[in-house]
Amino acid sequence: MAGSVRSGVAPEELRTFWLMGAKSRILDGFLVDAIHELTPPGGTFLDLCCGTGIVGRSVAPRQRVLANDTQRYSEIVARAQLEGGAKWRRALLDSDTVDPVADLETAYRANWRRLRSLLPGVLTIEDRLLSDIQEGRGGKKARADYRRFCEQTPEPPTPELPSKGSKSKARVAPAFEKLARGAAEWIADRRRNPRKAPFLLMTSYYANVYFGVRQAMELDSYRAAIAALPADDPFRRQKRTLYLAALVHAASVSTSGTSHFAQPRSIRKDGELARVAQRRGLSIREQFERAVDAIRAEWSEVPRNARNRVYREDGVELLRRKARRGEGVDLVYLDPPYTSDNYSRFYHVLETLVAYDYPPLQLRGGALTIGRYPEADGRFHSDFCRRGEVEGAFRAVAAGAQALGANLLVSYSEENGLLLRGWRSGGERDPVARFRRLFRDHFRHVEVRDTWLMHSGQGDSNPEVRELLVLCRGAK
Repeated sequence: MAGSVRSGVAPEELRTFWLMGAKSRILDGFLVDAIHELTPPGGTFLDLCCGTGIVGRSVAPRQRVLANDTQRYSEIVARAQLEGGAKWRRALLDSDTVDPVADLETAYRANWRRLRSLLPGVLTIEDRLLSDIQEGRGGKKARADYRRFCEQTPEPPTPELPSKGSKSKARVAPAFEKLARGAAEWIADRRRNPRKAPFLLMTSYYANVYFGVRQAMELDSYRAAIAALPADDPFRRQKRTLYLAALVHAASVSTSGTSHFAQPRSIRKDGELARVAQRRGLSIREQFERAVDAIRAEWSEVPRNARNRVYREDGVELLRRKARRGEGVDLVYLDPPYTSDNYSRFYHVLETLVAYDYPPLQLRGGALTIGRYPEADGRFHSDFCRRGEVEGAFRAVAAGAQALGANLLVSYSEENGLLLRGWRSGGERDPVARFRRLFRDHFRHVEVRDTWLMHSGQGDSNPEVRELLVLCRGAK
């Protein structure tokens, strides 16, 4: 980590981690305008499923922001961007008080050295192979050697299987043997004590799957350094949040997958292999530093309301709790999952990076899944992703906002929205009108607006869809 963190990186130069959605494309002139219509200046805006937190950040200069999400990585990113008063802002903008080099480098290096000792020679091999592919040297042989290198990376141990273990597809490369021999014992120890050194979760679970080996080691070493922040640092909690958010960003933009972590990108085709090699050449360190810079720059330009708060709760329960306590909220914003795809599957690596709990992995047919998902019971499943539950989920949020006496704003897709698709397949001629009537049960005035946009989907597909905004005023 050479020198201090660079300054002057504008926030717009740093894209947020890439969720399957498109809120950044409809903020200006559509979504933000609707928020301002429904929330008075200085009023309280509650983003119930905040995701990347970009909507709350966009209205933070004008409103007090409450943000909520069930996922740890979203909570961390939103907290780093939104929470903190003047004292933290002064510390954050003071490079002597918040200095990633001083705060993290010693523990980072200690973890790095221990990981290097478990993988003798691996980085030399990886660097040579990636460089050959990126520079077009070695031709077919270089590509074959790199595919073999990836195939011979050991799988994480699966103690849930019988003694024969998982169905390995290839022998372990000699450079990985030390890690492979000890991994079962080490991971069992770390499930009991996740802070045990060295931190090796990303390296043992995801190296040569979603990241290169060097990238996985960097992620583990940063994670170890963040965990080692001294307890007597008066800003320990805020620094942990800041650095974890930056690390989530670095992992998201450096993955060699497509736009998510549902499964790794195949390297069977030469074109795909070239893309993977290019992505695995990205530096986690550089992306981490850019993210810290960008968060600092945004705080320097737009001070945050000291009363902003971020939660990680069930959204309906949060609404009910605030209603019971009589806490004032002017607008509740709901941007739920649109399809049956749970975000907890598509972004499980980010969740695991933050939780850092060495989760047991899901098995199918006696083998690990290609996506290396944590067991299904350990992942959050949203009612908005269940055909039989989605209408009730919308009604529960509408009732919760009604009980708060708040206005409600809902984003949804006409084409992809699970609820509207279900109604349409069931013979409903005008599902949008029926959607409006659902909210009319709770609000006196309901308006539906729409716009066309290219929507981020699975893989590299970006279909054009009609995005709906439902504006609900006057709780009954």
